Amino acid sequence: MQLDAYERAIEVLADAVRQRNWPITATIGIANGGLAPARGISELLHIPSYHVNAKHNPTDATYTEATGTVTYDLSPLTTRPARRSLGGTVLIVDDICGTGATFATLLPELGVHLGPDVALRTVALCRNAGGVFDPDLWIWTVDDWVWFPWEPTLAAETTVADLPIPSRVRTA
Repeated sequence: MQLDAYERAIEVLADAVRQRNWPITATIGIANGGLAPARGISELLHIPSYHVNAKHNPTDATYTEATGTVTYDLSPLTTRPARRSLGGTVLIVDDICGTGATFATLLPELGVHLGPDVALRTVALCRNAGGVFDPDLWIWTVDDWVWFPWEPTLAAETTVADLPIPSRVRTA
């Protein structure tokens, strides 16, 4: 089944968070790709999940070269439930860390937005082999475009089903 590797990856990430005893209070998924993994981790850790919008590709078409310029919208974090839950340590979750530009742009902005008492940890399902930014936790190192179950069907060379079912997490 296609979701086996993905579902196991979410379990491995949640277990890694538990083992580190990080006082996680919430996840923030980076839309669009980080929403599903953030929700999955949140369900396993029994914590709320929120989202921010960020984009660094000029279009949503596959194989589109990232511009390096990240635009973002933190307004989804201004709701009353988000303000109450976003203390302690918050996981910032994305599907893939390519160049690292999205994390590198969002981390300081989220730090300012959430305040100095909130610690931020980064989590990605995949890290690009050529990237210079290492998330705190990730599962797969990849060197090609990866198709995830929540994306529209396409003829990608690599799908999550092609990746090995993970047994451990990778760390920075």
